[in-house]
Amino acid sequence: MSYKDCFDKERRDFLRIVKRAGISAGALQASAMIGGVMLARAAEAQTGPTKCVSVFMPGGCTPAKFFPTGSTLPIQTLPLQAHYNAGRVALLKNATMMQGGHGVMFTRFNDPNPWGKQSFDVNLGKTIGANFPVKCLNLGTTPVTELSREGNAQIPAITSPQTALDILFAGGSGGGGGSIPPRKSLVDAHYAAVNDLKNKLGQHEKNKLDSHFTAIREIEDAITTTNPGTCPAPPNTAVTGFDATSKLMSDIAVLALNCNLSASVSIAFGTDEHLHFLDAVAKPRSSHDSHHNQGNPNYAGFYDEDVAYYMSLTRQLLDKLEAKGLLSSTVVAQVSDMGNVDAHSGQNTPFLVAGGGVRGGVLDVGGLTQTSLFQTVGLRLRADQGPNGAAFRNWQSTTIAGLFA
Repeated sequence: MSYKDCFDKERRDFLRIVKRAGISAGALQASAMIGGVMLARAAEAQTGPTKCVSVFMPGGCTPAKFFPTGSTLPIQTLPLQAHYNAGRVALLKNATMMQGGHGVMFTRFNDPNPWGKQSFDVNLGKTIGANFPVKCLNLGTTPVTELSREGNAQIPAITSPQTALDILFAGGSGGGGGSIPPRKSLVDAHYAAVNDLKNKLGQHEKNKLDSHFTAIREIEDAITTTNPGTCPAPPNTAVTGFDATSKLMSDIAVLALNCNLSASVSIAFGTDEHLHFLDAVAKPRSSHDSHHNQGNPNYAGFYDEDVAYYMSLTRQLLDKLEAKGLLSSTVVAQVSDMGNVDAHSGQNTPFLVAGGGVRGGVLDVGGLTQTSLFQTVGLRLRADQGPNGAAFRNWQSTTIAGLFA
Protein backbone atom coordinates (compact mmCIF):
# COMPACT_ATOMS: atom_id res chain seq x y z
CA MET A 1 0.00 0.00 0.00
CA SER A 2 1.49 3.36 -1.02
CA TYR A 3 1.67 6.29 1.37
CA LYS A 4 -0.98 8.14 -0.61
CA ASP A 5 -3.30 5.17 -0.24
CA CYS A 6 -2.49 5.07 3.48
CA PHE A 7 -3.51 8.70 3.83
CA ASP A 8 -6.67 8.10 1.83
CA LYS A 9 -7.54 5.08 3.97
CA GLU A 10 -6.97 7.06 7.17
CA ARG A 11 -9.25 9.80 5.89
CA ARG A 12 -11.98 7.31 4.95
CA ASP A 13 -11.65 5.59 8.33
CA PHE A 14 -12.00 8.94 10.07
CA LEU A 15 -15.14 9.81 8.11
CA ARG A 16 -16.65 6.40 8.93
CA ILE A 17 -16.00 7.00 12.63
CA VAL A 18 -17.77 10.36 12.42
CA LYS A 19 -20.70 8.83 10.56
CA ARG A 20 -21.10 5.94 13.02
CA ALA A 21 -21.00 8.40 15.92
CA GLY A 22 -23.88 10.32 14.37
CA ILE A 23 -21.96 13.60 14.48
CA SER A 24 -23.06 16.23 11.99
CA ALA A 25 -20.76 18.47 9.97
CA GLY A 26 -22.30 21.44 11.79
CA ALA A 27 -21.30 20.04 15.17
CA LEU A 28 -17.72 19.56 13.98
CA GLN A 29 -17.59 23.11 12.66
CA ALA A 30 -19.09 24.54 15.83
CA SER A 31 -16.55 22.99 18.19
CA ALA A 32 -12.84 22.72 17.55
CA MET A 33 -12.66 20.41 20.55
CA ILE A 34 -14.97 17.85 18.93
CA GLY A 35 -12.99 17.96 15.70
CA GLY A 36 -9.73 17.57 17.59
CA VAL A 37 -10.91 14.58 19.57
CA MET A 38 -12.22 12.81 16.48
CA LEU A 39 -8.97 13.53 14.64
CA ALA A 40 -7.12 11.84 17.50
CA ARG A 41 -8.15 8.37 16.38
CA ALA A 42 -6.92 8.96 12.84
CA ALA A 43 -3.66 10.45 14.14
CA GLU A 44 -3.03 7.52 16.47
CA ALA A 45 -3.43 5.07 13.59
CA GLN A 46 -0.58 6.61 11.59
CA THR A 47 2.97 5.33 11.77
CA GLY A 48 5.88 7.71 12.23
CA PRO A 49 5.72 11.32 13.40
CA THR A 50 2.66 13.34 12.42
CA LYS A 51 3.28 16.73 14.06
CA CYS A 52 6.01 19.34 14.31
CA VAL A 53 7.20 22.11 16.62
CA SER A 54 9.50 24.64 14.94
CA VAL A 55 11.63 26.43 17.54
CA PHE A 56 13.74 29.59 17.27
CA MET A 57 16.52 30.13 19.81
CA PRO A 58 18.44 33.41 19.44
CA GLY A 59 22.09 34.10 20.04
CA GLY A 60 24.09 31.31 18.40
CA CYS A 61 26.61 29.39 20.48
CA THR A 62 30.26 28.74 21.19
CA PRO A 63 30.78 25.45 19.30
CA ALA A 64 33.35 24.06 21.78
CA LYS A 65 30.85 24.65 24.59
CA PHE A 66 27.80 23.47 22.67
CA PHE A 67 28.87 20.22 20.99
CA PRO A 68 30.27 17.41 23.17
CA THR A 69 33.41 15.40 22.49
CA GLY A 70 32.19 12.53 24.67
CA SER A 71 28.96 11.54 26.34
CA THR A 72 28.73 14.54 28.66
CA LEU A 73 27.30 17.72 27.21
CA PRO A 74 29.29 20.93 27.78
CA ILE A 75 28.05 23.97 29.63
CA GLN A 76 25.81 25.48 26.95
CA THR A 77 23.83 22.31 26.18
CA LEU A 78 24.04 20.70 29.62
CA PRO A 79 20.31 21.22 30.32
CA LEU A 80 19.58 18.70 27.53
CA GLN A 81 21.69 15.93 29.08
CA ALA A 82 18.83 13.61 30.07
CA HIS A 83 17.20 13.76 26.63
CA TYR A 84 20.60 13.42 24.97
CA ASN A 85 21.38 10.32 27.03
CA ALA A 86 18.04 8.83 26.00
CA GLY A 87 18.86 9.34 22.32
CA ARG A 88 16.04 11.82 21.78
CA VAL A 89 18.20 14.75 20.61
CA ALA A 90 20.46 15.20 17.59
CA LEU A 91 22.85 18.16 17.66
CA LEU A 92 23.73 19.25 14.11
CA LYS A 93 27.36 20.29 13.91
CA ASN A 94 28.80 22.52 11.14
CA ALA A 95 25.34 23.74 10.13
CA THR A 96 24.95 27.06 8.32
CA MET A 97 22.25 29.67 8.76
CA MET A 98 21.76 31.49 5.46
CA GLN A 99 21.72 35.24 6.13
CA GLY A 100 23.03 34.60 9.62
CA GLY A 101 23.01 37.54 12.01
CA HIS A 102 20.55 40.18 13.13
CA GLY A 103 17.69 41.63 11.18
CA VAL A 104 15.61 39.33 8.99
CA MET A 105 13.56 37.34 11.45
CA PHE A 106 11.24 35.51 9.06
CA THR A 107 14.09 34.00 7.04
CA ARG A 108 14.88 31.76 9.99
CA PHE A 109 12.00 29.44 9.05
CA ASN A 110 12.52 30.18 5.38
CA ASP A 111 15.48 30.64 3.02
CA PRO A 112 17.59 33.51 1.57
CA ASN A 113 14.83 34.50 -0.86
CA PRO A 114 11.67 34.36 1.26
CA TRP A 115 9.58 37.00 -0.46
CA GLY A 116 6.36 35.59 -1.82
CA LYS A 117 6.97 32.16 -0.26
CA GLN A 118 5.60 30.26 2.73
CA SER A 119 7.80 29.65 5.73
CA PHE A 120 8.39 26.11 6.94
CA ASP A 121 5.82 26.12 9.74
CA VAL A 122 3.12 27.62 7.52
CA ASN A 123 3.81 25.09 4.78
CA LEU A 124 3.46 22.24 7.26
CA GLY A 125 0.15 23.75 8.33
CA LYS A 126 -1.06 23.47 4.75
CA THR A 127 0.14 19.88 4.35
CA ILE A 128 0.23 17.74 7.49
CA GLY A 129 -2.05 20.19 9.34
CA ALA A 130 -4.61 20.86 6.62
CA ASN A 131 -7.36 18.86 8.36
CA PHE A 132 -6.78 20.31 11.83
CA PRO A 133 -8.86 23.16 13.30
CA VAL A 134 -5.84 25.50 13.44
CA LYS A 135 -3.50 25.07 10.49
CA CYS A 136 -0.47 26.65 12.14
CA LEU A 137 -0.09 28.19 15.59
CA ASN A 138 2.64 30.85 15.64
CA LEU A 139 3.69 31.55 19.24
CA GLY A 140 6.30 33.99 20.51
CA THR A 141 7.49 35.86 23.54
CA THR A 142 8.31 39.26 22.04
CA PRO A 143 6.00 41.47 19.94
CA VAL A 144 8.48 42.14 17.12
CA THR A 145 8.94 38.44 16.44
CA GLU A 146 8.00 37.62 12.84
CA LEU A 147 9.37 34.19 12.05
CA SER A 148 6.55 33.08 9.79
CA ARG A 149 5.49 34.14 6.33
CA GLU A 150 2.52 33.52 4.05
CA GLY A 151 3.25 34.68 0.53
CA ASN A 152 4.13 38.37 0.65
CA ALA A 153 2.80 38.80 4.19
CA GLN A 154 4.78 38.40 7.38
CA ILE A 155 2.84 36.75 10.20
CA PRO A 156 3.39 38.35 13.62
CA ALA A 157 3.79 35.83 16.40
CA ILE A 158 1.03 35.52 18.98
CA THR A 159 2.51 36.90 22.18
CA SER A 160 -0.64 36.87 24.32
CA PRO A 161 -1.36 33.48 25.91
CA GLN A 162 -5.07 34.28 26.09
CA THR A 163 -5.17 35.18 22.40
CA ALA A 164 -3.43 31.90 21.59
CA LEU A 165 -6.07 29.97 23.51
CA ASP A 166 -8.89 31.95 21.89
CA ILE A 167 -7.51 31.10 18.45
CA LEU A 168 -7.08 27.43 19.31
CA PHE A 169 -10.56 26.87 20.61
CA ALA A 170 -12.31 29.13 18.14
CA GLY A 171 -10.74 27.15 15.29
CA GLY A 172 -8.95 30.24 13.97
CA SER A 173 -6.21 30.35 11.38
CA GLY A 174 -3.41 31.23 13.80
CA GLY A 175 -0.79 33.89 13.40
CA GLY A 176 -1.64 37.04 15.29
CA GLY A 177 -4.55 39.34 14.62
CA GLY A 178 -6.95 40.82 17.13
CA SER A 179 -7.96 38.99 20.24
CA ILE A 180 -11.31 37.26 20.30
CA PRO A 181 -13.35 38.50 23.30
CA PRO A 182 -12.31 36.37 26.29
CA ARG A 183 -14.62 33.61 27.43
CA LYS A 184 -15.45 32.78 31.01
CA SER A 185 -13.97 29.34 30.51
CA LEU A 186 -12.97 27.37 27.44
CA VAL A 187 -14.09 24.18 29.15
CA ASP A 188 -17.49 25.63 29.97
CA ALA A 189 -17.91 26.96 26.44
CA HIS A 190 -17.48 23.48 24.96
CA TYR A 191 -18.97 21.44 27.75
CA ALA A 192 -22.50 21.09 26.38
CA ALA A 193 -21.39 19.99 22.91
CA VAL A 194 -18.79 17.56 24.15
CA ASN A 195 -20.98 16.14 26.90
CA ASP A 196 -23.52 15.26 24.20
CA LEU A 197 -20.72 13.66 22.21
CA LYS A 198 -19.75 11.44 25.17
CA ASN A 199 -22.94 9.43 24.73
CA LYS A 200 -21.80 8.43 21.24
CA LEU A 201 -18.21 7.44 21.99
CA GLY A 202 -16.48 4.45 23.49
CA GLN A 203 -14.60 4.44 26.76
CA HIS A 204 -11.24 5.22 25.10
CA GLU A 205 -12.56 8.44 23.55
CA LYS A 206 -14.28 9.39 26.81
CA ASN A 207 -10.96 9.03 28.62
CA LYS A 208 -9.30 11.26 26.02
CA LEU A 209 -11.98 13.91 26.51
CA ASP A 210 -11.40 13.91 30.25
CA SER A 211 -7.65 14.21 29.68
CA HIS A 212 -8.13 17.15 27.30
CA PHE A 213 -10.40 18.99 29.72
CA THR A 214 -7.92 18.51 32.56
CA ALA A 215 -5.11 19.93 30.41
CA ILE A 216 -7.20 22.96 29.46
CA ARG A 217 -8.14 23.64 33.08
CA GLU A 218 -4.45 23.55 34.03
CA ILE A 219 -3.56 26.08 31.34
CA GLU A 220 -6.46 28.36 32.32
CA ASP A 221 -5.37 28.23 35.94
CA ALA A 222 -1.82 29.15 34.94
CA ILE A 223 -3.09 32.20 33.07
CA THR A 224 -5.76 33.50 35.43
CA THR A 225 -4.25 32.67 38.82
CA THR A 226 -1.40 34.49 40.46
CA ASN A 227 1.74 32.34 40.14
CA PRO A 228 4.36 32.01 42.88
CA GLY A 229 7.65 33.79 42.31
CA THR A 230 8.45 37.06 40.58
CA CYS A 231 6.11 36.82 37.56
CA PRO A 232 2.49 36.99 38.78
CA ALA A 233 -0.25 36.95 36.20
CA PRO A 234 -1.98 40.34 35.98
CA PRO A 235 -5.79 40.71 36.05
CA ASN A 236 -6.01 40.91 32.24
CA THR A 237 -4.77 37.28 32.00
CA ALA A 238 -1.44 38.24 30.37
CA VAL A 239 1.61 36.89 32.20
CA THR A 240 4.59 39.17 32.63
CA GLY A 241 8.27 38.46 32.10
CA PHE A 242 10.21 36.57 29.50
CA ASP A 243 10.59 33.37 31.52
CA ALA A 244 6.93 33.11 32.51
CA THR A 245 5.76 33.83 28.97
CA SER A 246 8.18 31.33 27.45
CA LYS A 247 7.06 28.53 29.72
CA LEU A 248 3.37 29.26 29.31
CA MET A 249 3.75 29.36 25.53
CA SER A 250 5.39 25.91 25.71
CA ASP A 251 2.38 24.69 27.68
CA ILE A 252 0.04 26.04 25.01
CA ALA A 253 2.10 24.49 22.21
CA VAL A 254 1.86 21.08 23.88
CA LEU A 255 -1.84 21.59 24.56
CA ALA A 256 -2.46 22.30 20.86
CA LEU A 257 -0.74 19.08 19.85
CA ASN A 258 -2.17 16.97 22.65
CA CYS A 259 -5.74 18.00 21.87
CA ASN A 260 -5.19 17.53 18.12
CA LEU A 261 -6.08 21.15 17.45
CA SER A 262 -2.95 21.76 15.36
CA ALA A 263 -0.20 19.69 13.76
CA SER A 264 2.23 22.58 13.17
CA VAL A 265 3.30 24.89 15.98
CA SER A 266 6.13 27.40 15.95
CA ILE A 267 7.55 29.05 19.03
CA ALA A 268 10.16 31.79 19.27
CA PHE A 269 12.06 32.29 22.49
CA GLY A 270 13.02 35.91 21.83
CA THR A 271 14.07 37.58 18.58
CA ASP A 272 17.15 37.96 16.41
CA GLU A 273 17.38 41.59 17.50
CA HIS A 274 18.05 40.36 21.05
CA LEU A 275 16.10 43.18 22.66
CA HIS A 276 14.26 40.85 25.02
CA PHE A 277 15.12 40.99 28.70
CA LEU A 278 16.21 37.77 30.41
CA ASP A 279 14.67 37.83 33.85
CA ALA A 280 15.50 34.31 35.06
CA VAL A 281 19.30 34.45 34.89
CA ALA A 282 21.51 35.23 37.88
CA LYS A 283 21.83 38.90 36.89
CA PRO A 284 18.77 39.89 34.82
CA ARG A 285 19.84 41.68 31.65
CA SER A 286 19.22 42.34 27.98
CA SER A 287 20.14 39.40 25.80
CA HIS A 288 22.04 41.81 23.54
CA ASP A 289 24.43 42.83 26.32
CA SER A 290 25.79 39.37 27.02
CA HIS A 291 26.91 38.26 23.60
CA HIS A 292 28.50 41.60 22.67
CA ASN A 293 30.55 41.86 25.87
CA GLN A 294 32.19 38.46 26.14
CA GLY A 295 35.62 40.06 26.50
CA ASN A 296 34.48 42.32 29.31
CA PRO A 297 35.34 40.85 32.74
CA ASN A 298 32.15 42.38 34.13
CA TYR A 299 30.22 40.03 31.82
CA ALA A 300 32.30 36.91 32.41
CA GLY A 301 30.18 33.77 32.04
CA PHE A 302 27.06 35.66 31.01
CA TYR A 303 26.94 34.38 27.45
CA ASP A 304 27.35 30.74 28.52
CA GLU A 305 24.55 31.25 31.02
CA ASP A 306 22.31 32.80 28.36
CA VAL A 307 22.71 29.92 25.91
CA ALA A 308 22.25 27.34 28.67
CA TYR A 309 19.08 29.17 29.74
CA TYR A 310 17.66 29.04 26.22
CA MET A 311 18.45 25.34 26.09
CA SER A 312 16.64 24.88 29.40
CA LEU A 313 13.53 26.27 27.70
CA THR A 314 13.96 23.68 24.97
CA ARG A 315 14.42 20.99 27.60
CA GLN A 316 11.18 22.00 29.30
CA LEU A 317 9.36 21.82 25.97
CA LEU A 318 10.75 18.31 25.40
CA ASP A 319 9.88 17.35 28.99
CA LYS A 320 6.28 18.40 28.47
CA LEU A 321 5.98 16.59 25.15
CA GLU A 322 7.46 13.44 26.69
CA ALA A 323 5.14 13.66 29.70
CA LYS A 324 2.13 13.71 27.37
CA GLY A 325 3.45 10.83 25.28
CA LEU A 326 3.86 13.12 22.25
CA LEU A 327 7.61 13.17 21.69
CA SER A 328 7.76 10.02 19.59
CA SER A 329 5.05 11.37 17.26
CA THR A 330 6.37 14.93 17.10
CA VAL A 331 9.49 16.32 15.43
CA VAL A 332 11.03 19.32 17.18
CA ALA A 333 13.28 21.29 14.81
CA GLN A 334 15.26 24.15 16.34
CA VAL A 335 17.30 26.82 14.56
CA SER A 336 19.12 29.97 15.64
CA ASP A 337 20.07 33.22 13.95
CA MET A 338 23.86 32.82 13.90
CA GLY A 339 26.78 30.71 14.99
CA ASN A 340 29.79 32.77 16.10
CA VAL A 341 27.96 35.53 17.90
CA ASP A 342 30.82 38.05 17.95
CA ALA A 343 31.23 37.86 14.16
CA HIS A 344 27.50 37.54 13.47
CA SER A 345 28.45 34.63 11.29
CA GLY A 346 26.10 32.01 9.93
CA GLN A 347 28.69 29.29 10.35
CA ASN A 348 28.46 26.66 13.12
CA THR A 349 24.88 27.66 13.87
CA PRO A 350 23.34 25.55 16.66
CA PHE A 351 20.60 23.46 15.05
CA LEU A 352 19.01 20.53 16.81
CA VAL A 353 16.27 18.01 16.10
CA ALA A 354 14.45 15.98 18.74
CA GLY A 355 11.72 13.33 18.94
CA GLY A 356 10.03 11.71 15.97
CA GLY A 357 12.47 8.82 15.49
CA VAL A 358 15.56 11.03 15.43
CA ARG A 359 18.93 9.30 15.66
CA GLY A 360 20.44 10.96 18.72
CA GLY A 361 23.97 12.24 19.18
CA VAL A 362 26.11 14.68 17.22
CA LEU A 363 25.73 14.73 13.45
CA ASP A 364 28.19 16.67 11.28
CA VAL A 365 26.13 18.10 8.41
CA GLY A 366 29.09 19.56 6.54
CA GLY A 367 27.80 23.11 6.11
CA LEU A 368 24.23 22.27 5.07
CA THR A 369 21.68 24.97 5.80
CA GLN A 370 18.24 25.31 7.34
CA THR A 371 16.65 24.52 3.98
CA SER A 372 18.22 21.04 4.07
CA LEU A 373 16.91 20.65 7.60
CA PHE A 374 13.41 21.68 6.56
CA GLN A 375 13.49 19.41 3.53
CA THR A 376 14.56 16.44 5.67
CA VAL A 377 11.99 17.05 8.40
CA GLY A 378 9.21 17.73 5.90
CA LEU A 379 9.85 14.43 4.14
CA ARG A 380 10.03 12.62 7.47
CA LEU A 381 6.57 13.98 8.24
CA ARG A 382 5.34 12.85 4.80
CA ALA A 383 4.31 16.41 4.02
CA ASP A 384 4.85 15.73 0.33
CA GLN A 385 2.36 12.83 0.30
CA GLY A 386 -1.32 12.31 0.81
CA PRO A 387 -4.21 14.50 -0.36
CA ASN A 388 -2.35 17.76 0.46
CA GLY A 389 1.06 16.66 -0.80
CA ALA A 390 0.93 18.94 -3.83
CA ALA A 391 1.09 21.90 -1.44
CA PHE A 392 4.46 20.81 -0.03
CA ARG A 393 7.15 23.35 -0.73
CA ASN A 394 10.33 21.71 -2.05
CA TRP A 395 12.99 23.47 0.02
CA GLN A 396 15.91 21.98 -1.84
CA SER A 397 16.96 18.57 -3.07
CA THR A 398 19.69 18.02 -0.45
CA THR A 399 18.60 16.18 2.68
CA ILE A 400 20.55 15.41 5.84
CA ALA A 401 21.54 11.76 5.74
CA GLY A 402 21.38 9.80 8.99
CA LEU A 403 19.23 12.29 10.90
CA PHE A 404 16.42 9.80 11.47
CA ALA A 405 16.68 6.12 12.34
